[in-house]
Amino acid sequence: MDNRSLVFIEIMIAIAVAGIAAFLIFLVSRQMRPPAAAGDGPDPSQPPRWYGFVLAAVILAAAALFVLWLVFFEVGVSSLSAALVAGNRSVAFFVIMAVMGGFGLIAFVVYALQSQSRWDQPTAAPAPVPEAGGAPAPAPTQEVPSTIRLLGLAAFGFAFLLLNWIYVERADQYQLMLVLLYPASLAVALVLLFDKASRAWSVKGPAESLREWLICDALVFLLVLGFLNLMQAATAKTYASLFWDFLHIALFFLIFWLVDRKISRLRFLAAYAYIAGLPILLLIWRAVQKVEAPPDLSWWSTIWPFFILAVIFFVLEVINLAASSETERRAVPVLKDALFVAVYAILLIVAIPGSE
Repeated sequence: MDNRSLVFIEIMIAIAVAGIAAFLIFLVSRQMRPPAAAGDGPDPSQPPRWYGFVLAAVILAAAALFVLWLVFFEVGVSSLSAALVAGNRSVAFFVIMAVMGGFGLIAFVVYALQSQSRWDQPTAAPAPVPEAGGAPAPAPTQEVPSTIRLLGLAAFGFAFLLLNWIYVERADQYQLMLVLLYPASLAVALVLLFDKASRAWSVKGPAESLREWLICDALVFLLVLGFLNLMQAATAKTYASLFWDFLHIALFFLIFWLVDRKISRLRFLAAYAYIAGLPILLLIWRAVQKVEAPPDLSWWSTIWPFFILAVIFFVLEVINLAASSETERRAVPVLKDALFVAVYAILLIVAIPGSE
């Protein structure tokens, strides 16, 4: 069997697995919806439970890792470009199918955001009964930000990446990231923290607010570490990781917005998934930049302690979601988040070279 046949079979298997996984996610999320009033089955008007979103996130992460492995470790970026120039039909077919899959993923995200916007309607407290001859008092409302508005920022991000891919040289890309995007992102992050300190939610309790502060402060600090990594481990001549740095910044704002502005119980789970993905993102970044680790580097100075810690607390958050109800505001999740931040800080101190 030649190379083209193997590539075709791999692509067909990937499409079949993705289709089956998407069907299973839809089936599970539909069955886990609250039952209808008549008790005949799930109510399609009710939003799906968090299990469906967790399954979708796991499948999406698995598909992304498969594509990264196929492109960067089996095919290679330089080999991919050379094959496209030489007219290799198998690789061209792979690129076309990847683009089609990307459009399908974008359509799925748009549909999910529209559905989430329908479910996140502004909530209003019941109006008090007026006294005799008096007018009813207006009911207090609490607006929930619409998720569909993020598509405007996504369009700008796509245009920025397209501009750099077509026109901007690598040295200029490094200057854009070092001088413009990272400093601007840190400034906006500080503004978001100040806005969070000057704003209160009537639908969030003290425990939730404390959890949000712990997670948001940790996210901003990790963004600072990403900026320091860019300053220390890259140069203008060898810079080739604009996409991964931009992805880091875009994911930071998405997760910060979810944790700070939304009221869904899944927002903390998304934060732990993001923190667990940062070490893998750093590993990919260093592989693209060809940054080699010192031969005598301790295991505690690698990415794996941080990845394992984040995965453990991600699982604990899943258990917390499954064990608690929608209306409970317990102190146990706050203690869990505080423990995670403390252990993560200790690991950062231990990972500093020369601190052993």
